[in-house]
Amino acid sequence: MLKRIQLMLADSAWFIPFLYGFGGVVLTFLTQYFGGFFREILPEVLYLEKDSAATVLSSSFTSLMTMMTFSFSTILVVLTTYSSQFSPRTVNNFLTNAAAKHTLGLFILTTVYGITNLFLIRTADDDAVLASGVSVLLVVGSIWAFVKFIQTISVSIQAERLLSALHREALSVIKSQQDALEKDEVQIVPKRPVHPFEGHAVYAPRTGYVQLFASEKQESDSYHFESVVAVGDFVAKGDLLGYWSEEVDADIEPFQIGEVRSSIQDPAFAIEKLSEIALKGISPGINDPNTAIHAIHYIGDILRELSRMPEGDFLFSNRSSDWHVKRKSLETTMFEAFAPIKTYASHDIFVIGSVFEAIRIARLEAHPSSFEAYEGILGYFEDVIDWDDLQERERAFLENKLMQAKKVKTA
Repeated sequence: MLKRIQLMLADSAWFIPFLYGFGGVVLTFLTQYFGGFFREILPEVLYLEKDSAATVLSSSFTSLMTMMTFSFSTILVVLTTYSSQFSPRTVNNFLTNAAAKHTLGLFILTTVYGITNLFLIRTADDDAVLASGVSVLLVVGSIWAFVKFIQTISVSIQAERLLSALHREALSVIKSQQDALEKDEVQIVPKRPVHPFEGHAVYAPRTGYVQLFASEKQESDSYHFESVVAVGDFVAKGDLLGYWSEEVDADIEPFQIGEVRSSIQDPAFAIEKLSEIALKGISPGINDPNTAIHAIHYIGDILRELSRMPEGDFLFSNRSSDWHVKRKSLETTMFEAFAPIKTYASHDIFVIGSVFEAIRIARLEAHPSSFEAYEGILGYFEDVIDWDDLQERERAFLENKLMQAKKVKTA
């Protein structure tokens, strides 16, 4: 349940602004019905007569609407930039940006507070009311938030900042998996070529991406589970997800399936977004190979952290039952990230060289079980590169990068 709530909050752009809007209603209630109780404590300057207060509320509401209009226009421009210059998959990274959500939330709080007080101020019993004073403070806060929002926008559209954010996103997911391994909440076991049982089949109730595995539902149950899909896979309605060892309650859904892919339990998704940004960078329309090289280096560092864990699948056990969950292999993750780059950047030796450099970085702390995957991806590139078509100096450059990737000393 906690993972599902985390997924909802992480992918939601409306929840925090909604809380701010609700806070505006609560604040209206407090100032309307309890403003008189604080008159002896608060400065007298915060209290105005009804007519003057209505004028202040109206003016502050008008100025706030101007800022909101400009902010929404800016957001549309940024979303277009994210979609066209980086990748459509990165749009959600901006929509769920904390600074953007809190700024919009403060605008909504101030707007709701102003409108509701304009409606209720005529019914106030006191000659002087607190509503206008609080509204002025909220507008001042909104102006500060607006300036901060502009600064956040100017930073977020920089490619380096987005790449760094995706890098941190992937590392945080991997760190949570490593912590779970250290606490014995989960184990990594060798992949099974054959399923040990085929009991009651579990089918996908809807079409979409496997967003997360609900391991908390295991609790003290005694029935086993064997999955045939991994988090991040796309499934159609009716696709096989796995098997229960015995018949279980139909309400128990081991996987959360949604319309959009999530990186909460899927670091490969962040790698895929970095790969797409690299592909955008080497496209003729963008023509920014340095951004592509930067993204590829970040992929290498994510793979370095990911390959510290042994290869295999996740096993959740409570001593009475085992839930075996398929995990995307390192070989598959690297192939899906690097093969498209090879396809579209085969004639750019610096981009291909950065791929070899990323593999070298990834192998620095690799677990022995991942050696075969690295040798496989290097062998793939060695086979598909047209060495004869390269000029002597270009060939020497790539061969040097390839040898460095092969000879790296692991920790």
